[in-house]
Amino acid sequence: MFFNKKQKKPKHPMKLYTRIVVFFTTAFFIVLFVSFVMVFLFSQQIIQNENKQNLIKFNNYVINVIEENQNDILSLPEQQRLQFIADKIYPNVKNNDLISYKISDNNNQSYLSVDSINYILAPENFSSKRNLFKINITNSSRNTNGSNEVVDTIKYGENSFNYIGSSYTLNNQYTIYIQSVKNLKDSYTFMHILYFIQIVICLFAFGIVIIIGIYGTKQTLKPLINIADTAKEITDKNLNIRIQETGNNDEIDDLIQSLNQMISQLEKAFDIQKQFVSDASHELRIPLTIMQGYLDILVHWGSNDSNMRQEAIDSISNEVDNMKTMVNSLLMLTRLENRYYSETLEPINLSIIINKCFEECRIIDTHHCYKKRIEPNCIILGNRGLVLQALRGVLDNSIKYTPTNKEIALICFKEQSMIQLKISDKGIGISRDELEKVTHRFYRVSDDRSKETGGNGLGLSIVESIVSLHQGTLKIESQLNKGTTVCLIFPVYHSLSLPSK
Repeated sequence: MFFNKKQKKPKHPMKLYTRIVVFFTTAFFIVLFVSFVMVFLFSQQIIQNENKQNLIKFNNYVINVIEENQNDILSLPEQQRLQFIADKIYPNVKNNDLISYKISDNNNQSYLSVDSINYILAPENFSSKRNLFKINITNSSRNTNGSNEVVDTIKYGENSFNYIGSSYTLNNQYTIYIQSVKNLKDSYTFMHILYFIQIVICLFAFGIVIIIGIYGTKQTLKPLINIADTAKEITDKNLNIRIQETGNNDEIDDLIQSLNQMISQLEKAFDIQKQFVSDASHELRIPLTIMQGYLDILVHWGSNDSNMRQEAIDSISNEVDNMKTMVNSLLMLTRLENRYYSETLEPINLSIIINKCFEECRIIDTHHCYKKRIEPNCIILGNRGLVLQALRGVLDNSIKYTPTNKEIALICFKEQSMIQLKISDKGIGISRDELEKVTHRFYRVSDDRSKETGGNGLGLSIVESIVSLHQGTLKIESQLNKGTTVCLIFPVYHSLSLPSK
């Protein structure tokens, strides 16, 4: 028996601005809530301390009244003594209906400020171990402790009260007991109102923070949204689109500039690729067309005309060699770009290689004047065959485009941590508009399109790839009708800086 498991619904993560709003709103709410709780507890503590201090002050006042009038009190009959004390106290409590008190003595006489105080001071409202009179005063010692510890809290019905009890012994036969309570109803009411107000303020502030957070976050992330929208519109057919900067010169503008730079590089790469496909098709179509033409000639007339047959075979063979050379050049470029030769790098003396090429050119080419200035022991980490191929490729261009009896110079020297190899000629030069394109594949200067000088437009592309493989730089400077200088820059090899394979 098979049971169909419920497929879990894919989770949909919140949007970035929603996550930011939720995070900062939650953080603010926690901080606000903790602050309000601390304020409430602090306020509560202050109110409680104030209530206790007021009760202690009242108790001390009663004790002072007894102390100041103890002779008069002792001179009165026992039934009138407590009333006398109450009359003295009355001006202080007549406007304070929250404080009630009971005065009694050891002769079972008592005075109640309100009738209900007996119910408040009922034994069941106190714990069995509680000391009812924490302040004890005699004529020989006076201890009116002002600490809040002498005040207790008792509960009667729905109300809570602060309680303080003290005893005053006037002589060995007579002691007065003072019990005072303060109703905390008003204080609790005030704290409840304060608590309610804080909740309302907290919720109101929380709502405002949510609104401001959503609006502010959307405004802040608006450039990122624009970046995303623009990026969706960019395809290989409209790489000319650029993202608009905000003008704030902040991190978002840095991101936009980086993205625009990347798009520019992609556009350039796509243009080069399109040009490469177009040029490659053109370069292949021409020899194929020529070969097709000679094959048609062979089919129709070659069997009867031996001269025409030989001419067709020679032309087809020549075009096959050209195509083979071009394919080998493309294969070389592919291997260079894929770092195929990076495993074969070793320390080589560039000075020796340049001297070798210099001597070869002097022997093979007698139509130009060669000069050299080569610093000895210019050591680089490289592939000897590739460096020699790059040098010969540059020299081949100089020979092609330099008029007879003009100068071609080879210069090699160290400069700080780099080695510069310069091949300079007094040839026809290259215009500024075409200088940046000469390293593109299949690109040939417009005056050279007729192929009178030969080549397939891949020579400088291969040279640039070889130099790049050796962590170097290719620089070309030229002035029309004045000459060209090609500079190959390689890092100096140090025995302790061999790169790991």
